[in-house]
Amino acid sequence: MNKKVVCLVFGIFLSLVSFFSFDNYVKADIDGLTVTPLIGDSDVTDRFQIIGDSNLERTLQISLSNFGIRKLRLEVVPTNATTSMDGKIVYTDDVKAGQYGLKYAFSDMVKPQRVTLGPNKTKDLKFKVKLPSKKINGLVLGGFSIRSLDSAVSGTADVPVWLTDDNKPVGGILSLHNLSLDVIDKKPHIIVNLQNKEPGMMKNVIVHVTVKRKSWLDRFNLGPKTMSADLTYPKVAPNSRIPVDFDQNTTPIQAGKYVVKGAARSGKATWTFHKTYTITQDQANDINKRCKGLIYNKTTTYILIVCVLVSLIFLIFWAIWHSGRS
Repeated sequence: MNKKVVCLVFGIFLSLVSFFSFDNYVKADIDGLTVTPLIGDSDVTDRFQIIGDSNLERTLQISLSNFGIRKLRLEVVPTNATTSMDGKIVYTDDVKAGQYGLKYAFSDMVKPQRVTLGPNKTKDLKFKVKLPSKKINGLVLGGFSIRSLDSAVSGTADVPVWLTDDNKPVGGILSLHNLSLDVIDKKPHIIVNLQNKEPGMMKNVIVHVTVKRKSWLDRFNLGPKTMSADLTYPKVAPNSRIPVDFDQNTTPIQAGKYVVKGAARSGKATWTFHKTYTITQDQANDINKRCKGLIYNKTTTYILIVCVLVSLIFLIFWAIWHSGRS
């Protein structure tokens, strides 16, 4: 074999080895994009860590590389971590201060940026982070969410930013936040939102929740069935909601009072929940009209028809009996 060919193959092999061994980049779902936090001298390579230094300004750098064949239009948005339905830490929501007890929003400390990357191009972005003037209690789990501005390109990438004054671990406390409705893949969903209002990361949170719509048919054991969910969340972000999803599939949302009960456990700590929520007819109609393939339950209608027929038969027999006595 030609020596030049051997050298070329060997060089490509070394390049591939060095590329896959370089582990301080962040996994990106946007095709062709590689995101690298330029952290510098630190053992932690997948996120930024800011400890102490309240009321100061810090500069963070992120390198974006486009190895794809198309131009990328991106926006880097500062936000806070939230907890997904499958128990992952995500940065998909635009979180504001005050939500779920959050004292400091990362979006108030740094401005977003937009960038256009051509194929095989790299750009380094600098972000000036203005830290709060007061001490940060616990952990503020911020992050940069890299999002595509092109509708033809989907996906996101995240770079976490941990902010704390003392780096001491803080636990979490779970409570019931609310009951909400949503449409996902053109199907109605009832979502029970728990919340961690403390500035501490939680791990291995086990949750059991039931939802039951009240109905007069319950006395005949013909009412709606109790829905239940048993889930484990590997991680729960500080000051975030914990969504428990009840997929209704083809069952439309019905107005009425819904009783939510449940319990959660993390380590030795346990919490219980019990509250009644009301879904109005307008809320139910708004969700149902945005869904496809719904199958409506006719049980109540059939029972009413039977009751009307029985009443009519009773009245007819009563009229016959009464006329016979006259």
